[in-house]
Amino acid sequence: MEEEQSEFRCWDQLPPDVLGLIFINLSLQELLTVIPPVCKSWSKVVRGSHCWQDIDLIQWSIRWKPHQLDRMLRMLVTRSSGSLCSLHVAGLRNDSIFSFITENAGSLQVLRLSVSLISDSIVKQTAQRLSTLTFLDLTYCPKIGAQALEAIGKYCKLLETLCPNMMFLDVLGKVEAEDEANAIAGTMPRLKHLDLGFHLISTECVLNILPRCHQLERLIINVCVSVKLDRNFLTETYPYLEISLMTPVLSSDRF
Repeated sequence: MEEEQSEFRCWDQLPPDVLGLIFINLSLQELLTVIPPVCKSWSKVVRGSHCWQDIDLIQWSIRWKPHQLDRMLRMLVTRSSGSLCSLHVAGLRNDSIFSFITENAGSLQVLRLSVSLISDSIVKQTAQRLSTLTFLDLTYCPKIGAQALEAIGKYCKLLETLCPNMMFLDVLGKVEAEDEANAIAGTMPRLKHLDLGFHLISTECVLNILPRCHQLERLIINVCVSVKLDRNFLTETYPYLEISLMTPVLSSDRF
């Protein structure tokens, strides 16, 4: 009997950081609804920062209404207590929630904000708070333009991956596509991975980016119909660059 008791583990007495490492393997729903009622110590852990250094709401973003998503984001980001390292969410509908995220993003390294309506102006105002970013995904964010990208390049000096993909309807009538490409070329020399899709950029824009983002290891260009590149030229000039092209490619054209 004594031997059995000695093997019994008091899970509620484990250090909070250890419990946090265990709990982060659970789903968001389990963290919010299953763990808290178990005991006071477990409830305290999930209400603290140990479980919220990485927040992934992508599965929930499509189910919730904007005000519900806003409320959940504010709650979880607040719980992170400035230790948030990674955030993945879709469908932000206003600038205020983005501003709130940046105010609490002192350690943020990975930020994925797909299908969001954040504006150029708010990114320009708050980019200095995102100086620790290494990965930024702005896929299908139609209000993001050259000013936002320039601010990101200016303040996010650690940025290595940028994904400013667009949808076809988002680029119709857009007149600053070349300015966006030039902003990337002019302010992001340390970029290693660049993913461009459905941008109305020209061949010249791409050829401007390549030598100025001299640390590029991978370039993805999808359905940029005005871009026509000579694969032989690219292979010879940038032998260490992996280029994925879903766009017209010429075999022998000269620039």
